[in-house]
Amino acid sequence: MKRTPVLATCVLAVVGLSLFATMARAQGEQGTDPAKKAQNPLADIISMPLQWNTDFGIGENDRTGSTLNIQPIYPVGLGDKWILINRMIMPLPKMTPDAGQESGSTTGLGDITLMNWFSPPTMGHFTWGVGPITIWPTATDDALGSDKFSIGPSAVLVYAKPKWLAAAVISAWWSVAGDSDSPDVGIFYFQPFLTYFLPQKWYLTSSPIITSNLKADSGQQWTVPLGGGFGKMFNWGKLPMDAQVQAFSYVAAPDGGPDWQLRLQLKLIFPK
Repeated sequence: MKRTPVLATCVLAVVGLSLFATMARAQGEQGTDPAKKAQNPLADIISMPLQWNTDFGIGENDRTGSTLNIQPIYPVGLGDKWILINRMIMPLPKMTPDAGQESGSTTGLGDITLMNWFSPPTMGHFTWGVGPITIWPTATDDALGSDKFSIGPSAVLVYAKPKWLAAAVISAWWSVAGDSDSPDVGIFYFQPFLTYFLPQKWYLTSSPIITSNLKADSGQQWTVPLGGGFGKMFNWGKLPMDAQVQAFSYVAAPDGGPDWQLRLQLKLIFPK
């Protein structure tokens, strides 16, 4: 069932205006390469990752689904040392193949995710952040979202060294409002990050997204991709950027889930 995308249009307009304003103000140099620093999910750097995920081998007809995640990240200083990392994930466009069919799909805006992490001063090489995660029912079609508002806790752990970085995002959320006819939501989310920096701004990386549907039947809960890839940091004029490619094989997935995923990402970085 389609829904009027008024909220989705407003959110898209706000994100677009924010990005325009950020680009207009972005300037300055840092002793650390901003593109390298931005590999840290808690870095005090404004960025805009554009992440294209394509899943292959969905269902008995080996269908393909894809999502472009627009992910603006905007840190705000709180006093002299604490920062608040604000991260949005907006799936637009999200394309979901029609279940059980050899053709046909639904495309539009999915549910928007907001994460707000409070991060204290760095303790040596270690950094952490905690805060809420909220899932907003902005999907333009029932096939693209849960039709529920969900909320829960989220935490980030980061250990950074000159040659490598290890991090993890751990979250969980449950539905608290929305369409009473839609199934309740309960999700556990875990995304590890491992990056090894190479000469000439190249790097190796792995950041699979592991989830468990807490409301699903036994044997149908876990989605576990394994894999990785590589990336390169570069400059477009004075604007630092980062491009990467990763591939994952699903070692666990619910019935009808995908076989493997290809991820392409371009990150625009705006030093403060």
